[in-house]
Amino acid sequence: MRKKFLAILGGVLLAPLAFVSLTQTPAQAVPGWELKWAPNASTDGLAAFELVEDDRADSHPAGQPHIYTEGNNFRWNMHMVDRDTMTDRQRQEVAGMRTPAGGPYLQMLPGQSWRFTYSMFIPSTLKGTTTFTHIMQFKMPGTGSLPIMTISLDRDSSNQQIIEMQDFNENNLIIGSTPLVPLQNSWIDVEVETKIGDGTAGSLRFVIKKAGTTILDQTKTGIDTFLDDRVRPKWGIYRSLGDTSGSLQDTYMLITNMRGYQWTNNATPSPSPSPSPTPTPSNRYEAETATISQGTVASDHLGYSGTGFVDYTNVAGSYVQWAVNAPTAGQYNIKLRYANGTTVDRPEDVTVNGNLVANDLSFPPTANWDTWATKTITATLNAGTNLIRATGVTANGGPNTDYIEVDPAPAAVDYQAENATISQGVVESNHLGYTGTGFVNFTNIAGSYLQQAVSSTTARATSLTIRYSNGTTVNRPMDITVNGVLVANDLSFPPTADWDTWATKTITATLNAGSNTIKLTSSTADGGPNIDKLTIG
Repeated sequence: MRKKFLAILGGVLLAPLAFVSLTQTPAQAVPGWELKWAPNASTDGLAAFELVEDDRADSHPAGQPHIYTEGNNFRWNMHMVDRDTMTDRQRQEVAGMRTPAGGPYLQMLPGQSWRFTYSMFIPSTLKGTTTFTHIMQFKMPGTGSLPIMTISLDRDSSNQQIIEMQDFNENNLIIGSTPLVPLQNSWIDVEVETKIGDGTAGSLRFVIKKAGTTILDQTKTGIDTFLDDRVRPKWGIYRSLGDTSGSLQDTYMLITNMRGYQWTNNATPSPSPSPSPTPTPSNRYEAETATISQGTVASDHLGYSGTGFVDYTNVAGSYVQWAVNAPTAGQYNIKLRYANGTTVDRPEDVTVNGNLVANDLSFPPTANWDTWATKTITATLNAGTNLIRATGVTANGGPNTDYIEVDPAPAAVDYQAENATISQGVVESNHLGYTGTGFVNFTNIAGSYLQQAVSSTTARATSLTIRYSNGTTVNRPMDITVNGVLVANDLSFPPTADWDTWATKTITATLNAGSNTIKLTSSTADGGPNIDKLTIG
């Protein structure tokens, strides 16, 4: 018996490098991949796995279950307070394959070749670390054994986050790696193939695809992929607390459409399974599963996501409310997908946890009820559960609503006033507390202005914060326009304690994708206040 014992983790999979079509004549025994395991999360649940290690040290009962199904997805949650039985690390994993669910487990033995395929969602909160963060392993069952293969989220020599596969039997031989960040916050497809062999009889292949494009496809042959007894796959989050990059935080991972194939020479290969439904993005919250007041779930128009959409009752006050989970507190983009087949706007008030974040948000007509558009706003969410409500404000009710998608907003961007286009004003630095190299002092005249070019990656409604000082005793209002559209008429800039004291005014501005122009124009003969900077987001 070969001896490689200690505690770390398990590995990933690969198989023969030749492929034979699975669509053979019925009952014809030819070489090919035979489907052995195809769990459905929504019906099979965790009974699809041989072993479930959910908080096995019972370190965080309030967070249990950490592993569960979410629609057609398997989900793993990891909290900073979670601890494994070895308290320097965290573990939430499943292992092995049962078929049928709850039945006998499949065994992966020497000389066999296996292929695993699945779709995976890695959020930006699940980062590469300086120690170990494993998300798939091959291991020999039992405690105390080293992994055979791991897929890990790591850091390279330049501190770049990467995803990589290693063969532990070959002194951590890297099978393949690629940058992690471009793969986060989207569904990717993973293929792992292995020939199970001792010494130089094994092989591993690691494939990653995104939106149909192959990102990584690397193979190593003539390697050791066996310890003893049998090989068992594991999936989940298993990470060390010894990371020195500051990357650990509450996070999660999603996997769906899991398939396990074995290469067979003398059996009738199974046809490829029918494609599973496209995984629902983890940041998407369907309207038909939300809380609905004075509205119905309908499916009589084309192009919706999920199982339907919400058709508001034609009455002011009808609403849809979603419970949205945010991993951390901060600014998030909220994208609302809607259709409005009428000829008039159907505005809505949007609130987050009861606070108004978008007043009379416009949902203008689309070409017809089968044509969908999106509106994006930026709002602050709390860590944990948040209630996002879209309420129709006119007797027409709201538009047909398909879903919302919620993503962390880009970091706030400062635009220094002294770098903007200035008319009838000067850049000065004769007062304290400004940022950058100075501030703008407007000429005391109506019509003096500051104009700033602002770029946005998407069309969205976001916060515009203006930092100013007003050492006089009277208000100095300004008109604020975005792309020539008045968004704040006579916006008040009341007195501050003195010219060295700075305050802020925040309004909502709707930006186009690409270049935008924001203009602040003095409304009175006193001119505007001193302006330090504009902050978007």
